[in-house]
Amino acid sequence: MIRTLICTALCAIACASTLAMSQDERKDFLDAIRPEASRQAGQPVRFKVHTLNHEAGWAVLFGSLLAQEGQVMDWRKAKDCDPNLDKSLWVVAKKKGSNWTVVEMYICSPEPPYWYLEPEEAFARPCAIYAGLQASSDATVEQECKAYQSERRAKKK
Repeated sequence: MIRTLICTALCAIACASTLAMSQDERKDFLDAIRPEASRQAGQPVRFKVHTLNHEAGWAVLFGSLLAQEGQVMDWRKAKDCDPNLDKSLWVVAKKKGSNWTVVEMYICSPEPPYWYLEPEEAFARPCAIYAGLQASSDATVEQECKAYQSERRAKKK
C-alpha cells in the first residue's frame, strides 16, 4: 500500500516535471501571448496562471487576467466580454522555431473553455498539455484526449 502511494507520487512528480517550463521559458511564453491578451482586454495585462502545460511545441494556459500593478481591470474595455460574468483565461499556443504563436485565446470565459473542446481539433494535439484540467467528475481532459486518440488508432487498423 505505502509502496503504491510512493510510486504514484513519484510518477506524478515526474509527469509534472516534464510539463513544467523553466522560468525563462515561462517568461518567454507569457511575453509572447501578452500582446494578444492586452489587445483583447483593451488595456495592459498581467497573468494569474492556474495551469500551464507544454509538450511537443504546444502549450495550454488556464488562468485569469489581472490589471497592471496598482491598477484595476476595466472589463468594459474588453472585446466581447460581459463585465458581470466570471472570467477565465484560456490560451492554446504553438511554438514555431523559438517563438510562440497564439492559436486560441479566450480572456473572459464564464466557464472553462476546456469543457467544450472539439475533439477532432483539440485532441490532435499532445494530450499532456491538458494535464490537471478536470473535464467532469469522472475524467480529466487529458484522459478524454488519450481515449479519443486510442479510439482513432483502433479505427485505422
